[in-house]
Amino acid sequence: MTDAGADRDPGAADAARHERLDALLNEHVAPKLAELRGKQRRYRLWALLAGLGGPALAWISFEIGDPFAIFFGLHAAVIGPGVAFYLAHLYRKAARDVVTPVVCEAIGGITHHENVRSGEVGRLRRAKLVAPYNTLDIDDVFQGTHDGVAFVMMELHLKMVTRSVSGTGSNRRSSTRTRTIFRGLMFMIATPRAILVPILIRGQRRRFGTPWRLSDGELEGMQRIDIPDEAFARHLSLWTSDGDKAAEIVTPQFVSVMAMLAASAGRKGIDAAFDIDQFLLLLPRRGDQFKVGGLFRSVRRLRIDAHGVMDEILMVHRLIETLKGG
Repeated sequence: MTDAGADRDPGAADAARHERLDALLNEHVAPKLAELRGKQRRYRLWALLAGLGGPALAWISFEIGDPFAIFFGLHAAVIGPGVAFYLAHLYRKAARDVVTPVVCEAIGGITHHENVRSGEVGRLRRAKLVAPYNTLDIDDVFQGTHDGVAFVMMELHLKMVTRSVSGTGSNRRSSTRTRTIFRGLMFMIATPRAILVPILIRGQRRRFGTPWRLSDGELEGMQRIDIPDEAFARHLSLWTSDGDKAAEIVTPQFVSVMAMLAASAGRKGIDAAFDIDQFLLLLPRRGDQFKVGGLFRSVRRLRIDAHGVMDEILMVHRLIETLKGG
């Protein structure tokens, strides 16, 4: 545990957590590096054989010219890189299973889960934060409390998958099209009391790059409320069904906090909403935010990865402290 002074100073608290992480890495991860290195070497060899061997077999098959050999070679060329990618995924998962629990222990008050299904994601549609989707992937869910506030942070990928059939009889063909609606981080932070009036804080809807944001006309039952804050208006807009009740929640201090968060989030901005007992926030991001290890990276870099993952996780602490005015 950190001391009381460190708890009052977020910077000191984070420094103490990083120091504790180094100690835990030495105690729990260092003894497993030899095992991880051996697994990495095996997977890397198999991945190279699959990734390079497949295209090589395809080239040889065309040189031979035999139809069966060409058929086999083409399949090897297609499957080989996929096998290599899967082996890289298996190694990263093995490294993550070793490192991430140690990071959570160093932070304290937080647990990690992966590949889970959460009904809480349905809150996004109810709050009008995202456009319709029919498929979702959840990875790296972190759940805990900070400063007495419960939170959930997860990597989220929302997709719209459409299937179509064309032709008839022997010419019948089916196709599948996948469109990403949202990819990034979803935060759920418990509110101190129930907020029954719907409140939506939206980033700017652009023609390209923000497919999760609904159009103004789709926000049925809500109206835009003018906020006399230039920084807020530059990045965000406020929507609600009851302006008077929303004004009790959306104080000038809260408006300033949201403007600051939006300004630091990049071009795509942020989106947030109050949904009864939770404050929801979406932060668009690409790729794996909590990636640990790599098939062609030295296992010695796992320490660097661990500290990077800790910094990403502590983002939710900073968010809670900012919202509380800390």
